[in-house]
Amino acid sequence: MSKIGYTTRTIVENFLGKQFPEISDSEFDIYIAGAEKYINNFTGYNATTSVSGMLTQTIEAEKSVGKVDNYGNMVISLRHPPVHFDANRNPLVTRINYNQGAINIDLQMTDNTTNAKNSVIEVSENRKKVYYPHLYFLPAISSLTPSAKINLYNLRDVRFWVDIWYTGGYDEVPEDVQMACNYLVSEFVMRRTNPMFLSNITQGMMTMGYQSNQSRKGHLISPQMQIANQLLQSYVLHTF
Repeated sequence: MSKIGYTTRTIVENFLGKQFPEISDSEFDIYIAGAEKYINNFTGYNATTSVSGMLTQTIEAEKSVGKVDNYGNMVISLRHPPVHFDANRNPLVTRINYNQGAINIDLQMTDNTTNAKNSVIEVSENRKKVYYPHLYFLPAISSLTPSAKINLYNLRDVRFWVDIWYTGGYDEVPEDVQMACNYLVSEFVMRRTNPMFLSNITQGMMTMGYQSNQSRKGHLISPQMQIANQLLQSYVLHTF
């Protein structure tokens, strides 16, 4: 059990306007850690070896399938966005490695000038994708083509991999993510005393009524989880 910091017990109790003295801190921490893991699984931030969820972390050698768009640019979908920038608006991407079998080539990262803005990397507006421009070339692969350089555009139909080193993630927990975490923890806490989703019970002849919950992929989800899922939708990671 390891908490990331999406919310705290105090924040959840203030959110509910109620304290839970019958629940120990260690048990409450389990609820928070479970909610955080749910968020990471739902959004896709567990896809890396990250221990910080969607919070800021330096990512090393994140591997993805190489993709070249119709303009010849290499497009890398990050698993730990948003990518960070330095003071000169250079993306904090320190290394990109092209690899195919035994061939491993580090791509040129700057335009070889001393200008403050000298990175050849561009990113999408939402900072979830890194673009390596087609006008730069892979270094010559001496074992295959001693004098040739390969244009990225020619790799559109080639199966290759890309490893990338970068700094990504959010410096602070986004407000809607914290709110989603509050709803999830609230669900766990309240379900503690009502694990069967009962809405009413009659002792005589034992009549029980159950809450009507919507279904998601065959599983019932409560209103609290529905709200949490809606809050998290914009953070779900997609690739193309």
